[in-house]
Amino acid sequence: MRAVRWVNTFFPKVKKSSPISEALHEMRKYSTDYCVVIDEDGKFDGLIHKSIIKEVEMEEKVEEYTVFPDFYIVEDSTIEEAAMMLIENKETILPVVNSNGEVVGVLSLQEVLEAMTEIAAMDEHGIRINLTLQDKPGELRKVIDVLANNKINILSILTLKDDGSRLVSIKVDSKDAESVAGIMEVYEIPYESIVEEEGFF
Repeated sequence: MRAVRWVNTFFPKVKKSSPISEALHEMRKYSTDYCVVIDEDGKFDGLIHKSIIKEVEMEEKVEEYTVFPDFYIVEDSTIEEAAMMLIENKETILPVVNSNGEVVGVLSLQEVLEAMTEIAAMDEHGIRINLTLQDKPGELRKVIDVLANNKINILSILTLKDDGSRLVSIKVDSKDAESVAGIMEVYEIPYESIVEEEGFF
């Protein structure tokens, strides 16, 4: 899913020609320890970190302490790519740029966690079915067909490889865990748990 859906558009930004004092002001304003740096044309130029500038003179220029990150993403990147980049790099945020190189926002671990929560449908009321399937074509379809035939809408499907099997978590739009469990049993689909989730957004 496109990361732009969860991009935080409220972030500290300063021109590279600005004094350090302005960068610190932006950091205080947004309660962060970083600031996005742009050039005179408004294009992404890098990041400046509080840890690097905390003891420098306030009138020094931002460009002297700007670091261009190893990782940033473009608007059409996926949230999964963003998550991998945050795992791999040492930065706390990922700048997000458009096709013109302009910064449209940032993604932090907080936004990525919010995205994963929505993707898993944790924010919606429903029933979560946890089961283990053989890791081969058609196994998941059997479960999906049973749900479809019983007019149960699927909110989310997550899978995880586990020693030749697939751990599967399916969130469905239902308020009756016992009814869903009964359907699984009628069709002889073994499950590990079927629980109600209230949602929280």
